[in-house]
Amino acid sequence: MISIPEIEEAIESFKKELEACKDRIQELLKGEDPAKGIYFAQEIFESQRDKLRLEVEITSRRNKINRIKLGTTELES
Repeated sequence: MISIPEIEEAIESFKKELEACKDRIQELLKGEDPAKGIYFAQEIFESQRDKLRLEVEITSRRNKINRIKLGTTELES
């Protein structure tokens, strides 16, 4: 069984990863220099994909907490 505090802990972990991911995207964007032919398209794409994944993980777990509080789901992984 998984508890609400465990889910909240996972959310906080995902939030930290999400912030690091956002920072990485900004660094990559700032590091690009089209005049010199310096692009980070693949890295930016992968980071944006990770950002979306993390946002979905956070939303999913928030929804799980809401379902538990409403009593519409069992405590499960």
